[in-house]
Amino acid sequence: MDQKRILIVEDESIIALEMKTRLEKLGYQVADMAMAGERAIELVEQLAPDLVLMDIMLKGKMDGIEAARRITARRAIPVIFLTAHADEQTLQRAKVSGPFGYLVKPFQMRDLHITIEMALYRHQLEQELRASEERMRLLIESTDDVVLVQSLDRRYQYVHASSRYGINSEEAIGKLPIDFFPREFVDEMTLIHDQVVQTGKGTTTETEIVWRGERFWFNIHIYPIKNTAGEITAIATIGRNITETKRLKGMLPICAWCGKKIMGENGRWQPLDQYIIEHTTAKVTHSICTECLNEEMQKMDRP
Repeated sequence: MDQKRILIVEDESIIALEMKTRLEKLGYQVADMAMAGERAIELVEQLAPDLVLMDIMLKGKMDGIEAARRITARRAIPVIFLTAHADEQTLQRAKVSGPFGYLVKPFQMRDLHITIEMALYRHQLEQELRASEERMRLLIESTDDVVLVQSLDRRYQYVHASSRYGINSEEAIGKLPIDFFPREFVDEMTLIHDQVVQTGKGTTTETEIVWRGERFWFNIHIYPIKNTAGEITAIATIGRNITETKRLKGMLPICAWCGKKIMGENGRWQPLDQYIIEHTTAKVTHSICTECLNEEMQKMDRP
């Protein structure tokens, strides 16, 4: 296993040297030591240590909390705070910078070792999670599917949609479905969302939507997002455009007498042009064919 490199930030030289000795006995490598926050920031940029042990009460204009904040804003490096002051105000300030640990002086070598190992392990998990999230983001952005994540009050937390649908992903955050979609579609999706929240199980459906003057068919999968306690925290929706696959195919029951009507799925006859409009993305225009034109002309020529 590689030796982890640790930067010590401590303005008391004797304490810093003692800490260096302890760390080396524990099997760590001390990358360097700094006595001021400004110097600590410089060393982090130069050395890229695996972890920083940061005394909160540093001499000079910048204390350890501010130094840690600037370090973590630039690099994903875990910081453990060291202090002889464990008052509530200091603790609250330290928490804001997101430290990976907090040790109150004087501390035992065993406590130091456990805190460092836990910080390194947590940092590793967070890096793996970020990498996984980045892979997922790239995968989602490479697809033509519509991907939506909504809070339980139905506001969008994440939106990915092709530009053809006219939704600006950034502008959609925090808004409601009714801000973009027709009321009929929103009502249909709301019923499904409620069902998913109540049962805790995902579901799949097919639906038609007339959106911005175009007719689309979508295969929609809706499922709950749960936290580690099993509580539903959000609802995810993945919509796949299946309009092309819904084009007319197979045997169509057209009236053999008039040729102008077709039997729909409900068993009722309806005008052929209306059926085409409802079941395809085509638009219908009416004209007259040559045969019909000649027939009508002949009728007009008859006395």
